[in-house]
Amino acid sequence: MKNRLGIFLLSSIMIAALLGGWFGEPLAASPPLESDTSRLLKTFTAALATVQENYVDPVPTEELIESAVRGLLRTLDPHSSFFSVSDYNRLQEEQRGRYYGLGITIRSESPGSGRVAIVEPPSPGTPAYKVGLRAGDVISKIEGVPIDDWDLNGDVIPNLKGPKGTAVNITIERPGEPEPIELSVIRDEISLYTIKYVFRLDNEIGYVRVNKFSETTGAELDEALEDLDEGSLKGLVLDLRDNPGGALSQALAVSDSFLRKDQLIVKTRNRSGRGREYRAEDGSKHEYPMVVLINRNSASASEIVSGALQDHDRALIVGETSFGKALVQTIFPLEGNRGLALTTGRYLTPSNRLIQRDYSDSFYEYYLTRSDNPEAESKNFQTDSGRTVFGGGGIAPDEEVGMGRYSSLVRAIDRKRLFVEFGAKLVKGDIQSDVHYQLDREEQLNLTDEERRQRIEELAITEETLRLFEDFLREKEVVVTNEGLEENRPVITNRLMREVVLRLFGDEESFRIALEIDNQLQKAIQLLPEATALMQTNVSGL
Repeated sequence: MKNRLGIFLLSSIMIAALLGGWFGEPLAASPPLESDTSRLLKTFTAALATVQENYVDPVPTEELIESAVRGLLRTLDPHSSFFSVSDYNRLQEEQRGRYYGLGITIRSESPGSGRVAIVEPPSPGTPAYKVGLRAGDVISKIEGVPIDDWDLNGDVIPNLKGPKGTAVNITIERPGEPEPIELSVIRDEISLYTIKYVFRLDNEIGYVRVNKFSETTGAELDEALEDLDEGSLKGLVLDLRDNPGGALSQALAVSDSFLRKDQLIVKTRNRSGRGREYRAEDGSKHEYPMVVLINRNSASASEIVSGALQDHDRALIVGETSFGKALVQTIFPLEGNRGLALTTGRYLTPSNRLIQRDYSDSFYEYYLTRSDNPEAESKNFQTDSGRTVFGGGGIAPDEEVGMGRYSSLVRAIDRKRLFVEFGAKLVKGDIQSDVHYQLDREEQLNLTDEERRQRIEELAITEETLRLFEDFLREKEVVVTNEGLEENRPVITNRLMREVVLRLFGDEESFRIALEIDNQLQKAIQLLPEATALMQTNVSGL
């Protein structure tokens, strides 16, 4: 599978997808208003005119109208959303699967800061790759202007993106470099891929991680399975953790890849009680057992997929209870290149589960309070083989496995970006250990896959490297004890290894190192024999 990196972290779109998700195709303009509504609108226009004429400070009319629409939608449900011009443009980019920019994945350096850190190595061929941008670089200025107080979505991203062939001048700060670096980057078309990691965990188990669902996801999955040479697979782990959802059509395409022809995937109901059933059209030719990973941030389309595979006994679900979002949004275009994602229905899983969590008390509670016990919220439902599953509070996994939590020491090291800084110094040679962590760039490019894996194994984090890291932490005034270091040894060793491998061999190899201490994934691998038995039950129902 090609290394598919180098996309912007479109955080506003990702948040909208998590908290809403959009499923239908954009519809035509809204029908005429009812006569009663037209009459009542006179009250609104009178209030608007009064504000414009008399408010203590001038307020742009556009801002007033958009705020009024958002307020209207907040009286409905947590997922109906208004898209301003910039939001709607991002949504269209997301749906098309491409945009014009640099090809970097970024996040705010710290809460409230406009400075952004590049969190993944740029993909080969992207503008960022061509000028030598790296993971860990921090963008501090754009066109010579400090961006400390800029907004990520409102200021930083729009200024980094732009027409193809145009230049943007940025200033970066790089760990280990004493002075800022000035770069001019020529924008180009960047593809937005939704399946980021595809590889074999060993010689027989495949791994596919789907970040979200957009127009290309189904085709990407077909390519991923082909690249895995799925005919020789003995099992597959489909990772939907932190997947906020997206296009219904692509949730159907992914489900169709693993279910039998005509099996029900999902059904929807509108306000009249009518709806539609969506069934597998092609039918799966995949014969290997599956485990699907979900967590508290798996929502919307990812819940459709996991719910369908669970209800039909096609896969074991492992991890945490999912978000619990079963409201269907349809996108309506509005005047001036704005849009409206309006809840137009609810969906149910094949066993008739409505997994939507209750939001009647307050949206605040809905977002921040989760139940990890769907059994307390819902009656029982049955899978095809008679297994008990639950609705009303998200998709409950067949095997509950919590996310590993970092200790206060590891969090302190993370906050100061000391794993990043120490890893950069090791690779640059500024810190000398008993292991040589440097690698010539030409040598990197000429390594075969087998040679690369062998080289990674030789890069072990030794006792000497850990001692040097302890000294480094004390220099940076991090309070450490021998007990704390020993208790966190597996995590610290893994994090340092990830930073070194990231710089030498890229994001995918670094991600594979992270999976070595991923307790949810390790449990999924252990449960593949049970998934095999479940698949045999599924096949016996033919």
